[in-house]
Amino acid sequence: MGTWALAAAQETPTYTVRKGDSLSLIAKRLGVTVTQLKGANGLSADVIHVGQQLSVPEAFKRVKPANVRWSRPVAKIGRTIRPFGNYQQGKLVMPSSGRDLACPPGTRVSAPAHGVVRHAGAMDGFGTVVIIEHGGSWTTVLAPLDAATLEARPGQIVLGGDLLGLLAAPAAAAEEPYLHVELRRDNKAVAPDRLLK
Repeated sequence: MGTWALAAAQETPTYTVRKGDSLSLIAKRLGVTVTQLKGANGLSADVIHVGQQLSVPEAFKRVKPANVRWSRPVAKIGRTIRPFGNYQQGKLVMPSSGRDLACPPGTRVSAPAHGVVRHAGAMDGFGTVVIIEHGGSWTTVLAPLDAATLEARPGQIVLGGDLLGLLAAPAAAAEEPYLHVELRRDNKAVAPDRLLK
């Protein structure tokens, strides 16, 4: 996989209120203040409802790199098909900006940490790709997902463990199914090991 540019418009992130949420819990989780949340949504009271969409303009802006809590994007980590960095393919040395893990089609793919979905859709040559910005200059790239099962949408705030979609079948019939997992810091690929423990 190559270099990913966040070409999508940087729309205001939205958070969907869940059962048990309060403004203070949401604010703490997303790195904003209750006052910011209320102001961005025209709220005069602390009353919110399950399913309500909240705009969160400053989500994760103040997150320090060390404070991002990572989890696996899939429940079971398969064997590595292509490692991070340069690898040998026949007589060629090929670059890889992430790790490709053997996983069967239909595997649940989850957000590896809290963040804002910056891209969720097709990218030429890569299938359906989800790019999440986590704050602290961290970004993850997960592909290929099955477009029909895609749960993520650009601008959506996801929490670590939220379902993004199901793994797609490989484009080439002879190719082994895999999940591409890429971790970027300041838009430079780094080994995704912290996601795969």
